[in-house]
Amino acid sequence: MKLRIALSVLVLAVLALLVNELLVSRQQRAAAPFADGHVLELDGPDLNVREYGPAGERAVILLHGYSASVQWWDRVAPQLARDQRVIAIDLVGHGGSEATTAASDYTADGQASAVHNALVALGVRDAVLVGHSMGGKVAATLAQRYPDLVERVVVSDTPGSEELVAMPALGNMVCWPVIGPALDRFRSVDAITESTLQSGFADDYPVPEFAHRSLEQLTYSGVCDSKAPAVPVTKTLAALHKPVLVLWGEQDVLTPTAPNVERYTAAGLAPVVLKGSGHSPMVERPEQFVAAVTDFVRNPAPAR
Repeated sequence: MKLRIALSVLVLAVLALLVNELLVSRQQRAAAPFADGHVLELDGPDLNVREYGPAGERAVILLHGYSASVQWWDRVAPQLARDQRVIAIDLVGHGGSEATTAASDYTADGQASAVHNALVALGVRDAVLVGHSMGGKVAATLAQRYPDLVERVVVSDTPGSEELVAMPALGNMVCWPVIGPALDRFRSVDAITESTLQSGFADDYPVPEFAHRSLEQLTYSGVCDSKAPAVPVTKTLAALHKPVLVLWGEQDVLTPTAPNVERYTAAGLAPVVLKGSGHSPMVERPEQFVAAVTDFVRNPAPAR
C-alpha cells in the first residue's frame, strides 16, 4: 500500500513538472514602456527604446547584455548625449520589449534584425553601436549584416567565445529540461538570485535593485533561448574592416578578464582594461566608460 502511494505521488510530481514545463515555455509578453522608454511597433517583435540628446540621423546605439535592460545605461547615456543622439534599446524579451516564444528571435541574428527594424523606424542612417556582453554579439552581427548602416562598434565584456563564460551554476540549471522550468519559478526571489547576479559586477560592488527588476522581466524563453551559441565574436569583429573598440572590466569574473583579453588580442583587437570594474563597467565605472567611448566616437568617421 505504501509503495503504491509513493508511486502515485511520484507520478503526480512528474506530471506536474511536465505541465509546468509546457506552461512556462509558452509564456509571452506584449511590449510595454519600461524605465522611461517608449514602445516602437515594428514588423517583428516590438521594442522598448529610450532616447537621449538632440535629433539626428547619426546616433550612438546602446545594446545591453543578457538579462539586463535599458537601465544598465542610466549612468552613462546622459553624458554621452550631451552633443549627440543616443538611443538605448531593450532587446527582444528584455526590459519592456516584446517577449515571444520563437527561439530564433533570441539569437544574435534575430536580435540584430529587431534592432535594425528599430533603427529604420527611428530614422537612424549612421549608427555607432555600443554593446555590452550579449549586446556585443548583437552589435557585431548587426554591423556584419548591415555595413552601410554601421560606422563603428564598441563591445564591452563580450565573451570571445562560448567557453570563455563562467556562468553560475543556477544560471545553467534553470535551462535543464523539466527541472529547469521548476527552478525558474524562484527567479523572483531576490535572496536566491543575488549570488548569481553578483557575478555581473565586481565582488565589492552591491548588486543594484534594477538588476533584479530586469531579471524578473524575462520570460523563460528569454532566459534560455538568449543563450543560443553564436559565431565567436572576435572572428566577426576582426572581419568588419571598421573601427572597433573593446573594453573590459579588470575584475570581471563572469567573462574572466585574462583569457578573454588574450583571445581578443590574438585577433588584433586588444581590449582597454577599465580599472576596478567587474563585468558591467557602464554601471560600476561610468566615468572611465564614458571617457573611452567618447574619445572613440569623436574620432573622424572612416571613408566609406
